[in-house]
Formats: sequence, C-alpha cells, structure tokens
Amino acid sequence: MAMAGLYRRVLPSPPAIDFSSSEGKKLFSEALERGTMEGFFKLISYFQTQSEPAYCGLATLSVVLNALAIDPGRKWKGPWRWFDESMLDCCEPLDKVKAEGITFGKVACLAHCAGAKVEAFSHKPEHH
Repeated sequence: MAMAGLYRRVLPSPPAIDFSSSEGKKLFSEALERGTMEGFFKLISYFQTQSEPAYCGLATLSVVLNALAIDPGRKWKGPWRWFDESMLDCCEPLDKVKAEGITFGKVACLAHCAGAKVEAFSHKPEHH
C-alpha cells in the first residue's frame, strides 16, 4: 500500500548525474585520473545529511567548515567541538531558515561568522 508523501526523486538529467550511474562512475574515474578529486576526499569524510528539507545550505556549510578544520569554539554534544546545522544561527534565525531556506548571501555571512575567510561570488550563466 502506497503512503502519502515523497520517497526519493528522480534526478533531473541533465544537468544532474546520478553518482552511482555508469556515467557518474566514469566522470569520477576520469577526475581521479586527472588528479582533480583531492577536495572530494576531505569533504566526503565530513559529510552530513541535512536534518530539515530547507537546511541544504546549513548542512553544506557544516561539511565545509569541518573539512576546513575551523574550530567552532563551542561544544556540539558532549565534549565535541564540531559544526552542526543547529549551531549556524548568527545571521538568520533557524526557525526562519527551516520555514524559508537561506540565501547565498546569508550562507556567506554564516561562514564568516563561524571564522572562515569568505570571498563570495556566484556563477553567471553564459548567454547563448
């Protein structure tokens, strides 16, 4: 019996490529051979799944801050000083992020507030 709600979604391909697909594995292998995967290994070792649907920016920033070995200067749980989404609230209240998501500018603000040196820029699509 099917339940209401969402269970997994098909990635929009293109532009997204399933990591475990033959094309995804080929791209990964090619990047590994070219020596352009070094950043991946540092990031994947700190991977966190977002705890709320609108926390994608907070979860991503937590991964990056931990991979950069920035000390949050406060405890996460027990004796552990570790970035978690719940600690990223200096630029935007968490309840607002939970309801509305977060802008790129606010993520940059949070990164700066957490001790990262930030130079924010966004990709501008090419016009054809």
